[in-house]
Amino acid sequence: MLVAVTSPLETVALNHGATMAERHGRRVPAHFGSVGAEEAVCLHSVGMSDRSDRETFELRGRPEALERALVDVGEYAWFSFIEADRALVRCEREHAGRLHDLGATNRTSAYAAIGLVGPRAKELLTEIDLTPSGLIIQEAPGCYEILLAAERGPELWEYLLEAGAPYDLACVGHDALDRLAAAHRFDQA
Repeated sequence: MLVAVTSPLETVALNHGATMAERHGRRVPAHFGSVGAEEAVCLHSVGMSDRSDRETFELRGRPEALERALVDVGEYAWFSFIEADRALVRCEREHAGRLHDLGATNRTSAYAAIGLVGPRAKELLTEIDLTPSGLIIQEAPGCYEILLAAERGPELWEYLLEAGAPYDLACVGHDALDRLAAAHRFDQA
């Protein structure tokens, strides 16, 4: 029997009322009480979620080769350069094999991944200081992920709750994110 991998954000999410569930072999928050209210937060302000259900890879290479490889993964992954010859790449678990084929190193367990979704997410990110703790990756318009060392994740979660209060930031679970994705409503976020 396989045991679900615990997220580095599980304890802090539980402290804020999360009901946990298994997604893709990992324990993540299913909801924080009201899936409908969580959907509304994502559509009108900023929803914050634990994105430990996804994979994180590090890809290294000569800058020009790295850029070509990242163009190839662009349709099923999103990324950010750490340095000219290093990038962090995020993808859904079902696409992980493609990154392995490129020689990428799976670094999922080394990082906490906090998602920010909503029309005020970009505004919040421009107002707060994440250096040196976090790397921001834009998945889609209004959809961002902050990656940072796993042990620093709970600290950033608490900081974002406080800093995000003026933006009506609230915790959201995967049930709300799944419903929004199924209804193709992220383009409104």
